[in-house]
Amino acid sequence: MSPPESPKINYFSMLRLTQNNNLGLKSKANSIHSAPVSPTGEETDSYFPSVPGPTPARTRPKRRFTLPTRGTSLPPTFEMDSTAVDGIVPLALVQGVPMLKISSRKMKQVIMRIRNDGISWSSKKDNTVSINEVRDLRLGQPPSDTYNSSRWITIVYVRGSQWKVLHMVALTDEIYDLWVQTLKSLVSVTTDKHVSDVTPADPDLIWIRQLWPIGSKVIDREKAEALCTQIGLQIPTQVAKAYHGSLDISTFHQLIKDCQTRPEIDKIYAELTKDGPLDPTLVNQFLTDTQKLADTKGIFEKYLSGSDRVWSLSSLINFLCSADNSSNMPQDMGQPIQHYFISSSHNTYLVGEQWRGESTVEGYIRVLLAGCRCVEMDVQSGDNEPVVYHRKTLTSSVSVRDICRAINQYAFVSSPYPVIISAEIHCSYEQQNRLASILKDVFGERLVTAPLAGPCTDLPSPEQLMHRILFKAKPPKAEPKSPKLSPIFPAPDSATSSTESDSGFARLTRRLSIQGKTEKPDLFSKDLADLLVYTTGVKYKGFSKLNEYATKEQFSVSERTASKIVRENKQDWIKHNFNHISRVYPRGTRLTSSNYDPTIAWSAGCQLVALNWQTLDEGFLLNHAMFHGSTGYILKPLALRSKITETLKRYRIKVDIISGQRMPLSPDLYVEITLKPSSTYSSWSSASSSSSSSSMSPGFIPGSLNGEQNISLPPSPMSPTKFRRTPTSQGITLNPHWRMNDNIVFDLNITPAELSLNFLHLEVKNRQSGLIAQHIRPLNLVPKGYHHLPLYDGMMSRFVFATLFTKIEIDQLEHNIHSPTFK
Repeated sequence: MSPPESPKINYFSMLRLTQNNNLGLKSKANSIHSAPVSPTGEETDSYFPSVPGPTPARTRPKRRFTLPTRGTSLPPTFEMDSTAVDGIVPLALVQGVPMLKISSRKMKQVIMRIRNDGISWSSKKDNTVSINEVRDLRLGQPPSDTYNSSRWITIVYVRGSQWKVLHMVALTDEIYDLWVQTLKSLVSVTTDKHVSDVTPADPDLIWIRQLWPIGSKVIDREKAEALCTQIGLQIPTQVAKAYHGSLDISTFHQLIKDCQTRPEIDKIYAELTKDGPLDPTLVNQFLTDTQKLADTKGIFEKYLSGSDRVWSLSSLINFLCSADNSSNMPQDMGQPIQHYFISSSHNTYLVGEQWRGESTVEGYIRVLLAGCRCVEMDVQSGDNEPVVYHRKTLTSSVSVRDICRAINQYAFVSSPYPVIISAEIHCSYEQQNRLASILKDVFGERLVTAPLAGPCTDLPSPEQLMHRILFKAKPPKAEPKSPKLSPIFPAPDSATSSTESDSGFARLTRRLSIQGKTEKPDLFSKDLADLLVYTTGVKYKGFSKLNEYATKEQFSVSERTASKIVRENKQDWIKHNFNHISRVYPRGTRLTSSNYDPTIAWSAGCQLVALNWQTLDEGFLLNHAMFHGSTGYILKPLALRSKITETLKRYRIKVDIISGQRMPLSPDLYVEITLKPSSTYSSWSSASSSSSSSSMSPGFIPGSLNGEQNISLPPSPMSPTKFRRTPTSQGITLNPHWRMNDNIVFDLNITPAELSLNFLHLEVKNRQSGLIAQHIRPLNLVPKGYHHLPLYDGMMSRFVFATLFTKIEIDQLEHNIHSPTFK
């Protein structure tokens, strides 16, 4: 049976379909705006701005399309095909079903199908999204209220180093349910990356699907051994005795499990029990001294596996693989908001380079779901309502209302703590009033419009601001053009921009020619000013006593200015940030949206260190490490919250890379260990392996968190290095092993507060492919003792099953640095 042909349907006819109740997709006429045109003139699915509205009735095409009748049961073609994708994909989806595909410029009905572990549709490029590329499924969640559909499916995927999005809508409830069930099942057994709302299948199924001969129901013993060898598994003699004759896929699955032994944990257990069995006393000693757990109550009882009152080998294994083996401690969220580092993004509306990228609500959705708490809007005048784009560039635009709806929908999915909207206002007075109206209309009671009632410091805490949205902007300095013109009266609306209909350099020329006078409006709307309750933007004026800042006043500076402040007035900036919030953003010349080193601004206590989340570079990596697993708010070190004295101390970091579990199949793996970053406020004395030297180097170059002059000491006889690496494992294996107790040692000279601003980066690599997987955390949050560390790929997507088994020790040495104290 050949797949049905896609109906030839006019675009505006499809818009009328969205008003059909059977489709479940409603278009709000008062919320539809013109669609931006891609600068390249090509269709892209990597973003989702508004869809164009219908044309006037007299010009609408007369051709119509009748939706399929909604049935009460699934048609016969919905039966499963046992030969298609392991019996997971129904015949209907193999052959293809009609769906609405929504892209940046149009809504179109196409035939969508699943074949060869990929989602495909007919187009000029014959596009396909591999299931392996899927990183998120958003089901029944339109990107904004403009599209009110319960049958909406958003597939977020990666292509090269870019995040992309596929939006589609099912025409019936039955088709929608079929897609949801199939996608979840496919992702669970196909990809080894974490995907929200998908329950992972057994980890071994991923490899078995790749190894099992197509069309075979059973394999013989020799073939089973050969398949195991392909993933580096040797069948132990005792295990081999339990398997005879032919093996079906379930038996082979069990064989794979039985072959994955943990000899390294056997050695740890033998070492722990050399002086006797693991009774409550020895277990508590292990948990406290080795694992550095603050609360050990109930752990011993929880992992008892026999009648004897001691831990067995299985008890130890179960504990080491459990959530109880975690050093994460609850964080105090009751401090004033300026006492926290706050996860922040720059040019949130962009999904590409800042001079020609696409503006989209997708950027807001992605960062909010990832825990970002401060997003940016560059607000310009639009035809009817304000729009957002990067001024004096080729970037497309997106409606402010659509952005606010997306923020309102996704703001508190990953964290209940407040979201700050940092806005640059480049629109006219009239459109500023419209912006204030949109903010109030969309956010309602969530928007902070007045000081909080009850006891509160000058700035409230994240806890007091739970599920609230703060609006931040810098009012322009009023410059009346005549004595009759007062700031309380509206300025003429001289910008009648229609940039959404332009493209390429024509768009850029138009912006440069007609918007020069409105980029910095002379007047600031009173309605908008009333929303700046705790977040009034001001210009940076230095830190002299002549320039006092109110508590709610916040300045923003570029990375270039921030670096200058750190060099010249770091101590003053730290004191300023005791009671105020400040923000740093990338310099304007970063046309490719690259990032700077955020630790320099963090070291001065700066709370909002805004980065380009669309660019996965070193700066983004450090930001991800700082905020990963948090609520988007990290309590700053005490030295950055109050005036205390700290001295430089010697710390020794020992890293023992022991083994990997269910690694991506790659040959000859090694682990590279790095301390990051090499910044202006701290550095390392040496890095050495225990086999060569583990002694402290007498020379170091200490730094001060508070920006005092560095101390010069005699140079080290060993050349300082930033990283070391393990030996290379041999061949391809799921579970590589390295030599136990072959510690890599770093000696670090910093203040205690700087432990949170230096990062331990573990990278699993090989010579052929480079980076395979990685793990990075601040030193103060690095888990101590034996742990299975979660791993991430180069796009910072987390592997579901792959882990790195390590033993890490971070100890303060008794011999401290003789140096002046810093206040």
